[in-house]
Amino acid sequence: MTTVPARLWGIADHYGTLEAGKDADVVVWDGDPLEVTTYADHVFIRGAEVPMTDRQIELRDRYKGIGRQGPPSR
Repeated sequence: MTTVPARLWGIADHYGTLEAGKDADVVVWDGDPLEVTTYADHVFIRGAEVPMTDRQIELRDRYKGIGRQGPPSR
């Protein structure tokens, strides 16, 4: 949400700009966000950073080299 829509909707006191005391969601991209090869480096929801991992990524990383070095450790 940007400043103008926040003003039009009457919620500019809580949204619309990145200021202390306001709610904001921010994504930090490694390039152009409209390119399919661009990756979100960091995501902040209401000021708290969201971990950029999930169960699938953890399993991929755990079993990625299984054929080369034996079973993964727990």
